[in-house]
Amino acid sequence: MSDIKDFDKFLILLKDATKELAKTMLKDYEKEALSDTKVFLKTSKDDIERWSKLLSEGKLTKEDYEWLISSKKDVLELELLKNTGLGAVQIDKFKNAFIHLLINTALDVFL
Repeated sequence: MSDIKDFDKFLILLKDATKELAKTMLKDYEKEALSDTKVFLKTSKDDIERWSKLLSEGKLTKEDYEWLISSKKDVLELELLKNTGLGAVQIDKFKNAFIHLLINTALDVFL
């Protein structure tokens, strides 16, 4: 069963992994990427925490969890990255990679 410690662990792991992802994919725009993903996590925290708890309790399948998290991709605006003039394709690749990273980190922690 998931508890707040598990969710805190998940957030720490995700933050560290996101830093590496941003450094690898966006080099000069790492700061903007981290700020944008932090905003997303803040606005989506309640949903992600609730779904993660249901996943850990076996009340949500891995596939359902992946679908729910992927559905949040549209909420991930990445405004600061857009303002840098970075290309839409590169921003979209980062967005997809971040959502994938979020899902995999959650599965590692909650399953």
